[in-house]
Amino acid sequence: MQEYNVICDIVVVTYDIGPSLSPFVAEVCKIIKDDPNIKHMLTPMGSIVEGNFDDVMSLVDRIFKAVAPERERIGITVKMDYRRSKKDRIHGKVASVEEKMKA
Repeated sequence: MQEYNVICDIVVVTYDIGPSLSPFVAEVCKIIKDDPNIKHMLTPMGSIVEGNFDDVMSLVDRIFKAVAPERERIGITVKMDYRRSKKDRIHGKVASVEEKMKA
């Protein structure tokens, strides 16, 4: 079976805790970091993850099931990029742009 490696931008928010979301974000990031099959990069506006499509979708499912029972309302945005011919793109895409900025 073909392995479908994807990069996924995940934003998970709750509307239940007030203006500071960092405690909630930390809760979500712990779930992501505990997955040995997922590469992770925290950004100021969400998390970038990379891994096999099924592993990434399983991660999204685990995040939802972990945070939803405790909250009245959450929002999850998932933006995904697939490229068959490349892996380790979580760092390679940024490096490629930075290299081109030097020229």
